[in-house]
Amino acid sequence: MLDQAAELRNLVSQASRDTQQSHGPQPRLVVLAGGKGGVGVTTLAINVAISLVDQGLRVVLIDADLYRADVATLCRLPERGHLGDILSARRDIHEVLERGPGGILVVPGVWAPDHEIPFSLHAQHRLVRQIRSLGRHADIVLIDVGSASSDAVHRFWFGADEVVLVTTPDAVSVMDCYATVKTALAGGAAPDALRLIVNKVEDPAQATDVHRRMDQSAWRFLQRHITALGSVMRDPEVVRAASLATPLMLSIPTCPAARGVEAVAAALAATQTNTKRTAA
Repeated sequence: MLDQAAELRNLVSQASRDTQQSHGPQPRLVVLAGGKGGVGVTTLAINVAISLVDQGLRVVLIDADLYRADVATLCRLPERGHLGDILSARRDIHEVLERGPGGILVVPGVWAPDHEIPFSLHAQHRLVRQIRSLGRHADIVLIDVGSASSDAVHRFWFGADEVVLVTTPDAVSVMDCYATVKTALAGGAAPDALRLIVNKVEDPAQATDVHRRMDQSAWRFLQRHITALGSVMRDPEVVRAASLATPLMLSIPTCPAARGVEAVAAALAATQTNTKRTAA
């Protein structure tokens, strides 16, 4: 696995250099990942993407959840193409982009692709090259990998500029989130930054405590820090928005959970601005 990781890092690095030479500025790649199902990774990914557009950024959301790909369904999009088409070289990324709610662009995912999609190192290389070529269309690309833990999922970490972890305050959720980080790093993934969203919290102090425990464990055992990106309140309006089949940021944008999403997006947008200044 470590030999494959080194090869994948080399492929990703080469893809980044080649794309920069041929396409100019590249979008920032942010992976969103959870440790267990039900923590709200996909709901957060959609709503953070919409909020980032509200804050002036061009955003592409890629559904790379290999086991529960439902971004297209939640955004009420037709599935004329999907991530599997890119991995299998049937289509390129520009052919499968769909215009989603709130001004985002979406690459739909595909359910249970293990039987039909060759997720090889070179398929990953091809995918990263195409994502990096989206600089003309996007400032930031959010990649929703869901809450599964597998080699195929962890490979998305290799091409990322940062990984945003999602957990709830539930003890099992926190432990599974930490286990996901440990497994991915042991496999050779080395994102520039690890950040944390604590979802479904009762109060900000609860989120602070979860982040403190996660960061201390990661530093003690993995020699990596996990920085706090923000928290989102437990809010019945999230369920109501789902029943309306409309993203929270569009249907109930002033509720407490939406305000938390807005703050998370603002923190990501601020990092985007700082990154551009540093590059300049």
